[in-house]
Amino acid sequence: MELSSGESGEVTPQESAPCCEVAVGEGTQAPVFDFDILSPACPSRTVLRHVVDRWTPLVVTVLADGPSRFGELRARVGGVTPKVLTQTLRSMERDGLVTRTQLPGVPPRVDYELTDLGRSLQAPIDALRTWIHTHSAQILAHRESYDAVES
Repeated sequence: MELSSGESGEVTPQESAPCCEVAVGEGTQAPVFDFDILSPACPSRTVLRHVVDRWTPLVVTVLADGPSRFGELRARVGGVTPKVLTQTLRSMERDGLVTRTQLPGVPPRVDYELTDLGRSLQAPIDALRTWIHTHSAQILAHRESYDAVES
């Protein structure tokens, strides 16, 4: 499988990916991959980019509390435009991290909910959030010192 980079910089499989493809398992249809996140051509880079973008961890944090409507999500995440939240949710839906359920009614109601795969991101995101809370003051102090020297 060969990988090429599209306009958005997203790596997409083409024909042969020597960086990642290991073998086709005996008796199986699907190739077995050995992803190398340090290889620029590896599709796991796209996964990394989607998972740690600016908004996905925040959406996962909100949806960890249960299903949410678009407006509720936007209010809880804070600072995200409707367009960017829509793009984030579509990307997460495409990646299998959230489901979008349209319910009947006036006005129509749309709920977003984490899938099992999306819920599996909760622990790593919680760990990152804990690290950020623990070390933010220290990092801000380092920034202040650095900026004072640089200016």
